[in-house]
Amino acid sequence: MSRLEITQEKIISILIIVISVLLMGGIAYFAWFSDSDGNEEIVPAETMPDIVGYSFDEVKEYYGDMFELSETGREYSDKFSEGAILSQSIAAGSEYEKGSSVKVTVSLGAEKKQTSVIVTEEPAETETSPEETTVSETVQLVSGMDIDVPEADFESFVPDFEIDISCVGFSIEDERLRVLYDELYSLFRPKGADAGFLYYDPASGISMEYNGDERFSAGSIIKAVYARSILDSSVDLDAEYEMTEDMLNSPYELVNGQPVGTMFTVRELIEAALVKSDNTAYKMLYNYVGYDNFNRYAASLGLRQRMTDDNYWFRLTARESAVYFKDIYNFIAQHVNGGIMLDCMTNTEYREMFASALEGKTVAEKYGYLPQEDYYTLGDCAIVYGEEKGDDYILVMYWRNTGKTVNTEPFRQAAAIIDEFHGIMKGITA
Repeated sequence: MSRLEITQEKIISILIIVISVLLMGGIAYFAWFSDSDGNEEIVPAETMPDIVGYSFDEVKEYYGDMFELSETGREYSDKFSEGAILSQSIAAGSEYEKGSSVKVTVSLGAEKKQTSVIVTEEPAETETSPEETTVSETVQLVSGMDIDVPEADFESFVPDFEIDISCVGFSIEDERLRVLYDELYSLFRPKGADAGFLYYDPASGISMEYNGDERFSAGSIIKAVYARSILDSSVDLDAEYEMTEDMLNSPYELVNGQPVGTMFTVRELIEAALVKSDNTAYKMLYNYVGYDNFNRYAASLGLRQRMTDDNYWFRLTARESAVYFKDIYNFIAQHVNGGIMLDCMTNTEYREMFASALEGKTVAEKYGYLPQEDYYTLGDCAIVYGEEKGDDYILVMYWRNTGKTVNTEPFRQAAAIIDEFHGIMKGITA
């Protein structure tokens, strides 16, 4: 073989090696920086942060270069502020590719705050009456009416149809009933969906309701329902628990005015929560006693409410509230602890709503009051006892109102109408 032939062979071998190296390098380059189609850059996987509870705008600002937010809907929340993210389609801690779209649900509610309550020993003479009481910038105790948390946006909507009062189990043929029916309708109709009402006669099973499926902030009404679940459980009513600083609903709310460190029995806490509508007493109960009894109780009634560490104030419909109070009515009549429930609910300190219009009658009730920046939700649920067996009835009412004045007059009006209505119905069916 000539020297020329050897040189050509070496050159060819070198070229083959160089081309192979270049090809391998090209393949590695494209495998690193291209996807399977060779079109987009592949970024090493990131770990998804937990964005629930943070505002949509904040997450968009801080993580906008890492992933794209896509809002899929809005839901009411009494835990997070308005605009806060409630759920994320890529779970926290999961891997995702940079630039991925994360679908989120955003809150319609407002942040749950522990509201400071100022209790005054003697109201100033210049203060207005309970029916026209101003809720100041620093929320105050309104004529003995305790204040609930959380805060929430105005829940109203205006339906595109008129809401009627529906009657179940009877028809209005008597002219006296027709007049009262029209009076009740005149009271509720201007409020549209911002009022809810239900009257129920346990003896006959008849009922009458207005906007029975609209949800309202129940506030302290839930305290009666929660207490009933404890009184029907194996919880020791004489067990004692300490009122520590972290148990205070606010620095001003001391159970029965006693100092931090005081021990209270479960029975005493139930009495304070129902008679005084004490928020700290309620907080101590759901922290020390827990939620299991309540959750089993709600499930036994076929109702959807469940308590958790983050959910112990509920929004209820008039119909759901009536289901609870129908059960409380039966519990009072049949259970060994029913007397405790009846005694507490007939001796509540604030009685300017249903009970005020029904003087002379035994009224076991629990109100709920939740003031906001420019509106409030007020509710009252009651068992009204007649003079004779079978004359009892249940009354539920919710009322949302804009402004900072508390007007309890509609509750008295409704109670007076229904009491007369109930009496006429009993006379007709007797």
